[in-house]
Amino acid sequence: MDYTGSELKGKTIGIIGLGAIGQEVASFCRVFDMNVQAYARKAVVKSEDVVKMTDFDTLISTSDIVSVHIPLNQQIKQLINKNAFKKMRNTTLFTNTARGGIVNERDLIDALKNADISGACLDAFESEPLPMDSELRNLSNVILTPHTAGMPDGRKFHKIRYDFFINNIKRVENGEEPESKFN
Repeated sequence: MDYTGSELKGKTIGIIGLGAIGQEVASFCRVFDMNVQAYARKAVVKSEDVVKMTDFDTLISTSDIVSVHIPLNQQIKQLINKNAFKKMRNTTLFTNTARGGIVNERDLIDALKNADISGACLDAFESEPLPMDSELRNLSNVILTPHTAGMPDGRKFHKIRYDFFINNIKRVENGEEPESKFN
């Protein structure tokens, strides 16, 4: 497959989940003059935000890039499946940096092999680490990273993570809400 590349300017990114990470992704994309739309069950969008809220089907069928940023739970498990990939454009780039169980990996592999979507960038897998015999490893239209791709300098990162958890434990012990909740 020959890589030709393209500009981000003017492209539409569809962000699934507009929590802290989804909002950061939206801000980043606006810097590149992208059109940003999002689907979220609970979205707080300030008036200065330029995120267009939409429904799930519209998002996946009209986005050049679909990017997943939601926690995994029983309602979300395999949200992105054969039906979702069939609704995407054959030029869509799919990214998942959230949780592997949100995506049906077999359906993703089929969509990539059948050119239902143009490619995928994956940082999360149904089984981590990704098994050595996974077909995803052999597809030319896939970029794979371990589920640590966003981590900065290791020691510094772990100190920040440690302090975050200790602070949240202290907050809960004092009857306060944790600074942030996630699965």
